[in-house]
Amino acid sequence: GDWSSDVCSSDPESMSLQKGGKPQPSTGLIRQKHFKMPLFAHIREDIDSVLERDPAARSRLEVFLCYPGLWAVWIHRVSHALWGWRLRLLARLLSQVGRFYTGVDIHPGALLGRRLFIDHATGVVIGETSIVGDDVTMYQGVTLGGTGKGHGKRHPTLCDGVFVGNNANLLGNITIGENSRV
Repeated sequence: GDWSSDVCSSDPESMSLQKGGKPQPSTGLIRQKHFKMPLFAHIREDIDSVLERDPAARSRLEVFLCYPGLWAVWIHRVSHALWGWRLRLLARLLSQVGRFYTGVDIHPGALLGRRLFIDHATGVVIGETSIVGDDVTMYQGVTLGGTGKGHGKRHPTLCDGVFVGNNANLLGNITIGENSRV
């Protein structure tokens, strides 16, 4: 079935699912936000969001070079595009390369919003049908996992502004509301 409009967005199309319950890569609020912005503006926005949220970050160069959570998100954006173009094996291979280098496992089917900050990064897992809103912060060891082998939406949804502390395991098709702390 389709998502109801009250999950995280007032736009019911932004959270629609295709046959088999997998998020549609070609529609949705998250995808539209990502691709309306020039690449370097997007990178600058991500770096600025880290500088705003992490008092240990000292410069744009340091964030660019030394924040594996940021690299994981950037690699995911490419693998997610490949996933949307139905180049599924290539998307999965790229996500595994990203996991090897960053310690973060993000399935290419997951939908990630803008300015996601994964601090300390190691051990974060984001499953295939996960939806992560804008301005979300996660610490190391967070799992957005599924339960069982059912088809359809089986991973968590984090609305805008959610903070998830270290080693939190959020399992199943649950929704964490805007600006919540876990």
